[in-house]
Amino acid sequence: MSSTDVANPPAGVDYPPADRWPTLNALDVQGFSDYNLPDSDALSSTSFRAEFDGHPALSIFLDREAGVRLEEEGGRSEPAAVVAPVTVKQVEDGLFLLHAAVTEPEPAAFVIALDVTGGAVTVVRSTLVDASPGSPRVHEDVRTGSLTGRSARHERTSELVGARVQYVYGPDNAYEHVYLTDSAYTWHCLAGPERGLADTERGRVWKLREDVYLFAWQEKVVPCDGVVAINFRRGRSTGRIWGLDTGTGEPNSLAMGARETLLSRTVHDPSAWA
Repeated sequence: MSSTDVANPPAGVDYPPADRWPTLNALDVQGFSDYNLPDSDALSSTSFRAEFDGHPALSIFLDREAGVRLEEEGGRSEPAAVVAPVTVKQVEDGLFLLHAAVTEPEPAAFVIALDVTGGAVTVVRSTLVDASPGSPRVHEDVRTGSLTGRSARHERTSELVGARVQYVYGPDNAYEHVYLTDSAYTWHCLAGPERGLADTERGRVWKLREDVYLFAWQEKVVPCDGVVAINFRRGRSTGRIWGLDTGTGEPNSLAMGARETLLSRTVHDPSAWA
């Protein structure tokens, strides 16, 4: 049975059990990048130093050939530095999203929201963890900081609460999100290998600029997390999903980008409940 059949059972058949959902590699075959932003080389041969409250500073070196090198000052002894191929997307003028993944010494993925104009930096480090059924298998360590000499920070926000947003990744791959609280959202697949499936997950939002957000979520059934930049001013999103493919037992990273549409916004009025 194909992954599409699993996610689209015949009429009268109940919602498929978790062990019959498409794996991460099956989702990768479908592709989530038809409408992604083009790669950017605007940061090639540049370097930055980010500072965080309560955490070591991070040096970021970008090279067209070598990719990205991340060095944490006085931090974890392993790895002393991370070197990996990197994807760089320009979300807006001066605002970039970088993502990279490594397998040694342990599988890990990194997403960096870097505002070279405003000076704010957010780093998401994702790792695989043991978890009980129904809990996320990917842990996210999120650090917000500033470029050296700057003071701007990306702050957590609840501005998406109540929004229902459609994300179209390609002509036959689309989802909708409903942002329920500042830490939970529901996704529903409209077209693609997960069509008809839906779930509610942990999801957090940071404000990058006016109407531009960083959204990070952790899934429970497919062992993965996702980190994307959402730009409502341009109607586009870009980022990646990373996690464990349960079919092969190996980590995988899926680049993704969508055309987005704000469908509606719900506002609850407690004063009307009495």
